[in-house]
Amino acid sequence: MGREIAPQELSYFYQKTGEAIWHLQFVEDYLIKLYLVGSVHLNINGITRQNAESKCKQFAKKTLGQLIGLLDGSEIVSDEFVDKLKAYNDIRKWVVHNSMRETENCLYSQEDRDYFISRTTKFTDMSVEIQKGIEARMWEITIDGGISPEKVMAHANATVEQWKKAT
Repeated sequence: MGREIAPQELSYFYQKTGEAIWHLQFVEDYLIKLYLVGSVHLNINGITRQNAESKCKQFAKKTLGQLIGLLDGSEIVSDEFVDKLKAYNDIRKWVVHNSMRETENCLYSQEDRDYFISRTTKFTDMSVEIQKGIEARMWEITIDGGISPEKVMAHANATVEQWKKAT
């Protein structure tokens, strides 16, 4: 049964889409950092502490698929994690490129609205799960590198305090 989407439902659609994109950007950023830290720690890919910042700017221009390609086959992450990233990228393509075209009737169809929200929410949930996986791997690399979690947290807290003062 069709009915036009209500304004508050449309607002919810936009909010969920924005939330999904926001989390996607965090995943991409975290993947870049994981790749750089992992490369420095494992002494691979020609990345050193000295050139990591310039590499970060270079990798920021890559797509999610390209970032996954950098990690694929490396010692930085497991093959299972790469498979999870590839499945995530497939849904990302739908969210970013095809969701409107495939569910354009969602403005009039409850079935399409439910599908859109379900898939977008699943993507956001996957984003959070992947972020946690990246964070766990970063802690492993950090601790294996002989850096204490306390030192990392002290530096992070100092950075946050600087940001607070800057505003």
